[in-house]
Amino acid sequence: MITPFRISDALRCMLVDAPGGGNLAAPTESVVRCRPLRNSTFWRQSLARSSNRVTVGDWNGMRLASLASARVRSGVKAWEVDRLHLKELGSGQALDLLEQIVFGAGSRGAERVFLRVPSDSQIVDVARRAGFFPYYEEIHLTGREWLPGTNDVLEENTCRFMAEERSAPDEHGLFQLYCAATPQRVREGIGMTIDQWRDSQEPARPHRNETVLKLDGKIVGWRMREPFGKTTAGQVLGHPSHPEASPYLVRISCQTQNWLVPSYQPNIAELLDRQGLNEAARYTMLIKTVVVPVRNREFSYVEA
Repeated sequence: MITPFRISDALRCMLVDAPGGGNLAAPTESVVRCRPLRNSTFWRQSLARSSNRVTVGDWNGMRLASLASARVRSGVKAWEVDRLHLKELGSGQALDLLEQIVFGAGSRGAERVFLRVPSDSQIVDVARRAGFFPYYEEIHLTGREWLPGTNDVLEENTCRFMAEERSAPDEHGLFQLYCAATPQRVREGIGMTIDQWRDSQEPARPHRNETVLKLDGKIVGWRMREPFGKTTAGQVLGHPSHPEASPYLVRISCQTQNWLVPSYQPNIAELLDRQGLNEAARYTMLIKTVVVPVRNREFSYVEA
């Protein structure tokens, strides 16, 4: 029987080194580092009883048969399933887990629940039955040695830009850039309003570096570089009316080893391919919208 996680369940996990097996979810950290999330981190979060995490599991004695866990992204309206462990994919447990984890996140105010999985995973069909919709794919590009090169024409066209470190007043301009550069169908999943968009961003890690590209005071490009241990991950967003912005931002991101590029940004993938980066994997981003957040005092979740 799948039930909300409690502190006693966290202690049992520590005793048996659970959860075990593969994680069917693919959060950014595990993709970039090419390694599973640490169990020790999960145990610490479980014992802390943070309101920013909800976990459900199915125990068979001291054996953890299945587990799903979701965390808040950048705001309580958006959550992400970052742990999904199953003993048997076809047992119906996956569907029950996803439905209950959405219920738990909804009880905490979630309006959207994200789930990234490998594109060839059978869990995509299960997630769709649970109400998740595949809004876009992401290409994981990686490489350590960037190809050298110069482009005088590019240099001439980009000299008008002003590159600055992102600051708090830039938020509205970044939202406008997001609206211009992201297809409406995708925005319906990520968020249509500035509050929804803000909450749906992945939480910033320590030492994240963000650069905005401005032209006549308007933000026409954005670049993010974020450390994950000994490696780094990058993202770029360029305004479609200023096609020279994206190549410029990619060029100043040299030696950023990992990129998760959405399928609706094929130009970014092509630019990185020219720099010598190679496709490592493809992922599907599924999002479930929770129209009315669930409020049920009789079904209380103890976060893990």
